[in-house]
Amino acid sequence: MNPKIWKYSKLSESGISMILVISVVISVVELYPVSSIGQKTGELEQMSTTTDVNFSSPQNNIFSLGRPFLVQYDNTTSVKPIGSATLDNFDVTFDGTGTINGTIKYNDNGTGIFITNPDDGTVYQKGVIELRTENGNDSIKTTYESIGVPIRQQNPDRHFLIDSGIMFFNVSSNIGGELSFLNNKVGVYKDMLDRDKLNLTTIAWKWN
Repeated sequence: MNPKIWKYSKLSESGISMILVISVVISVVELYPVSSIGQKTGELEQMSTTTDVNFSSPQNNIFSLGRPFLVQYDNTTSVKPIGSATLDNFDVTFDGTGTINGTIKYNDNGTGIFITNPDDGTVYQKGVIELRTENGNDSIKTTYESIGVPIRQQNPDRHFLIDSGIMFFNVSSNIGGELSFLNNKVGVYKDMLDRDKLNLTTIAWKWN
């Protein structure tokens, strides 16, 4: 082949390759502009609340519950055995105090059932709690349900239970009252029950 023709042919091939590469780069930039890439990354980072659920990519949802909005301390006021006279299954009443969002103080009273699975010692609980602001201007009821797991202690004479549960809030008694922001809300909670002293501490997070 004539050297000039061969040289021209190679240059042409190089030119075509460069054009192809540039075309691909332009196409990628058009499909995924820099600003778009940043936005997508930001969207993934922002999905930290339950209102940002991404159902198209279920495994990419990451939530941070943050600080609990409710902290409550209760003491058992009565226990009525269900069936045999043991503390494995019983109706219970309790009352106590709590704080919401670190500022709203309230008193509470509740009723529930306490059912122990004889096979593994796990405990099912369900009941209703009424929360009343200290000034008495507002109140709200919540239905709770949980599963508890016994916690082994170094002292075998002490018996603790850790519950994981959910709260369904009703509508507060006062329209626009201090507790009205909880109307029809759902909370998730953990509590620790001392089965010997029959007192418990509850912490809860808003889920919706």
